[in-house]
Amino acid sequence: MKENIEEENLQLLRSNPEKGLKLALETYGGSVMTICRNILFDCQPEDIEEAAADSFIGLWRSIGGFREDSECSLKSYLYGITRHTALDKRRRLKKQSPVLPIEEMQLEAPVNIESCYYRKLSACILHEAVNQMDEPDRSIFILRYFYFEKIKDIAANLRLAPKAVENRLYYGKNKLRQMLLEKGI
Repeated sequence: MKENIEEENLQLLRSNPEKGLKLALETYGGSVMTICRNILFDCQPEDIEEAAADSFIGLWRSIGGFREDSECSLKSYLYGITRHTALDKRRRLKKQSPVLPIEEMQLEAPVNIESCYYRKLSACILHEAVNQMDEPDRSIFILRYFYFEKIKDIAANLRLAPKAVENRLYYGKNKLRQMLLEKGI
């Protein structure tokens, strides 16, 4: 069946290029886009689409050079054209990208490293403070504020009344606040 589609496509490309390209696009369009996407992975979507379209134009232009008696199928022939077209597109895009002198480049970190460090340090101290809590307060805190479970689910899991869980959270937050203030947070 695949050979029939390839033969039909080849005949259409030679006799009626418009219908031949349409059939080739329907048959191989997805694979051609995948090849272009893989080669031009860091490029704009319109560049990828342009490379795919150029591949089909390349097939149409070079169909006269395709020999049916060769061991290469029309699909492989098209995929080779696609690969070369995408690689050429990549080279052209690379040449177009502006190269700034090092003096003109901004050499600053996109994030504030100091604030990230203090955030991580604060999180570490918070985890340490929660781990120092007695049971079941520690489990209640972890389930509520780290796993975002509902109070009634926590109560059911720990076999406590929902009101008891709420009370332990209230008094636990006050204890935790005091512990964190003592540690400078």
